[in-house]
Amino acid sequence: MPSAPPAQDGKKSQHSHADHSDDLHQCEVSDQITDSVAQTNVATMGAGPGYAALQSMLGQAQSQNILMANMVSAQKQNAMIGMTTMTQSILQMMKRRS
Repeated sequence: MPSAPPAQDGKKSQHSHADHSDDLHQCEVSDQITDSVAQTNVATMGAGPGYAALQSMLGQAQSQNILMANMVSAQKQNAMIGMTTMTQSILQMMKRRS
């Protein structure tokens, strides 16, 4: 069972460095500050998979956009080739009659 988060009552925790005197170099940090930093780090790490999925979806959308543009271009080229072939065929048939 997960433990409840520490109460944010503004108490200060004291941290000291082992190589310095405890009386001279004490660092007091509020529990609220340490909790805030911890929550920020968790939020940043939790956003990573979302950004990765977003980049993947964006890449797929761009690929589909290029695919559709190429399909439209190919369809236009085929239509032009068909019209040119039909025109040349009609001209050849007209020349045979004369």
